Amino acid sequence: MFPPPTPLVKNLMILNAIIFLVVVLPGFLGYPINIEDKLALYYPASPHFRPYQFVSHFFMHADPGHIFFNMLGLYFFGPSLEERLGPGRFLLLYIISAIGAMGMHIGEIWWQLRQSYEYLAAFTADPSLANFNGFFSGIDLGGLMMDNGKSVLPIYGNIQNDLAMGTNPEYINTRALDLMQDYVDFQENSRMVGASGAVFGVLAAFAVFFPDREIRPLFIPFGIPAKYMIGVILASEVFLGFMNYNFDSVAHYAHIGGAIAGGIVAYIFAKTVLPPWLKRMDK
Repeated sequence: MFPPPTPLVKNLMILNAIIFLVVVLPGFLGYPINIEDKLALYYPASPHFRPYQFVSHFFMHADPGHIFFNMLGLYFFGPSLEERLGPGRFLLLYIISAIGAMGMHIGEIWWQLRQSYEYLAAFTADPSLANFNGFFSGIDLGGLMMDNGKSVLPIYGNIQNDLAMGTNPEYINTRALDLMQDYVDFQENSRMVGASGAVFGVLAAFAVFFPDREIRPLFIPFGIPAKYMIGVILASEVFLGFMNYNFDSVAHYAHIGGAIAGGIVAYIFAKTVLPPWLKRMDK
């Protein structure tokens, strides 16, 4: 039997589950209530952004698998931290981790948009193939689709060929600018949901407080110290965030931001907060 979760972990799990059942699950059953997009977090410059999304997106999840693995992580790693820190400090760690994830995600979009706008301005001033290729450099276009359902790749290839040949430059330059602007709009209007950043902060904090405690993953017949297991998980997030595959819709940099924030808070608490089983002795 699995042990019951600690009180705050249990309440966080219940709150996430209730919001998922009320807001998200009806859509999977064919009865969408059309508020999911309003509660997700959009980039502040997006027309879809609302200030309350800074909080509401923490409790939103994209699908059953998303909430299941987040709550599983919270269930297995959260109680030890809540017992070590107490519910108040654990909640503070959880919230700061979520804020760190949000900040990293917004910062990632800001950086991407900054680069996109620089190349967009360069192409406007000099509509060359080099500037067009520079805009899409490092972007995996394989999984991107236009609003009409057509793949971006053939359109991108045709524009490349026409720019190289100098065919009908005014028309091709307009098509190129339209495609570039469509991608900028795609970046600006991407959304983020989920408690993943907060949970990654919990994972990092667990590795700080209990680095040598063994974790026994499913299908592995031996335990792995937390510092190694969680280290591998975080390293994979850095790799996937850097590769930025278009088939991968996970906000990996948000996970990294949550882990950094949670790890810093845990390090501070480890130096300043005594375990509950120790008591200070007045001299």
